[in-house]
Parts: sequence; structure tokens; C-alpha cells
Amino acid sequence: MKIGIISENYFNDSKAYKVLLDKHVFKKGKKKLNISFIPIGKKIEGTYLLTGKVVRIINTECKKKNLDFVIFAKDLDALSTDRRAIQVLTKKIEQIAQQVSIKILPFIVIFEQEALILADIKAFNKEYGTNSSFSKDPKLQPNPKKLLKKLTNKTKKKYKESDTPEIFQQLDFQTVFNNHKGENSFQSFIKELEKAVI
Repeated sequence: MKIGIISENYFNDSKAYKVLLDKHVFKKGKKKLNISFIPIGKKIEGTYLLTGKVVRIINTECKKKNLDFVIFAKDLDALSTDRRAIQVLTKKIEQIAQQVSIKILPFIVIFEQEALILADIKAFNKEYGTNSSFSKDPKLQPNPKKLLKKLTNKTKKKYKESDTPEIFQQLDFQTVFNNHKGENSFQSFIKELEKAVI
């Protein structure tokens, strides 16, 4: 099975999600499923993800790469308590899904991708030589990107968005799954993804 991943940034986001999803073993009963995650949409960045341009790109790349469906990952840029922001983004993704020739599986990332890094802070500490602790719900951290930059402002290696594929390589899938949980979480997304592949 081939599953596309499209997001706000092909290099920083989609490639990072691929690295993390590749760590998970998908099964149908006891049988391990052979799944390939394929980032698509190199020319899409930021708000262009929610425009008509993305419809053409999804349709073209799905046909060319023979994809079974596409994960549509978009940062909410708001907390999980902002129900209106979730509804507005959900509706926009549904409108795009109606215009493409393939199934779309939404992944609304709360607050933003960096919240998944907070879900496994030990991996971040190891990568940057920090000694930070983070035990609260990562979905409730406003602007996690800003927090990660602050945590590394005195270290030799500074956090930057282009680091995400490298950091996601270090993340423990199960730790992220266990800590980024509840409604509109990585955990709930993975459960939907597991249903979609069997």
C-alpha cells in the first residue's frame, strides 16, 4: 500500500511525518502490512495547502505515484480548546477532499508539529544537549516551536524548523503515541490511519 503525505512544507513537515510513521508496524490480525509513506507536494508551502493548487497537485501525484490515499497534515496554530478553529480547518480540508479523486485522511496537528517533539522531550534533550522536562499535555502548549527555540537559546546547537526530520528520526513512536493523546491528537490520528489501511 502506498500512502501520500502532504503538508505545509514538504522538506520540514512531510519528510518528518514519514520518518515517524515508518517506525510503526501496521498489522492486519497477526500479519504485518507493507506500507510505504510517500511525501508529495514539493511546491506547496504554508497557506497554499488550503488553495485550489493543492487539488491539482494531489490528483496529479496520486495518479503518477499510484497512491491509495493521502494524509493531509495541517497545523491548527491554535490550542485544542479552540473549537471554532478546529471546525473551520476541518471544513476547509473537507472541501478539498470533495475535489480530489482519492481518499483524504486529515491530520490536524495541535498546536503545531513541534508539539509531537514535546511528546518525547527526552529525544529532544539528547539531540540538543538540553535537560528539559515536559510532563503536561503537549496539545495544551501554546506555540511549541517558540518554546523549543527558547530551550536551545543557550546551547551550542539551536533548534530550527529544518531540524524536524532529523529530530523525528530520534523520537520514540510509542512515547509520542502515549503522550500526544485525546481528541484531535497523534494517538487518535494513528487509530484512524490503522482503520484506513485494513
